[in-house]
Amino acid sequence: MSNLILKKEIRSVIRNSGQEVNSKMLCSIVKLMNMRYRDLDKRRVVLLTNELLYESKA
Repeated sequence: MSNLILKKEIRSVIRNSGQEVNSKMLCSIVKLMNMRYRDLDKRRVVLLTNELLYESKA
């Protein structure tokens, strides 16, 4: 899966969570993405999620 599609999926999860964006969401989002897409590299998901969480805070 490309980084653009993965970022789109992560943004969707963040938007639809209904919670305030913070760094504590990282673990939950990574677990959710790994459940949805078993073949993803966990490190890549963590890096992209961190990037999007800090982007959303600013």
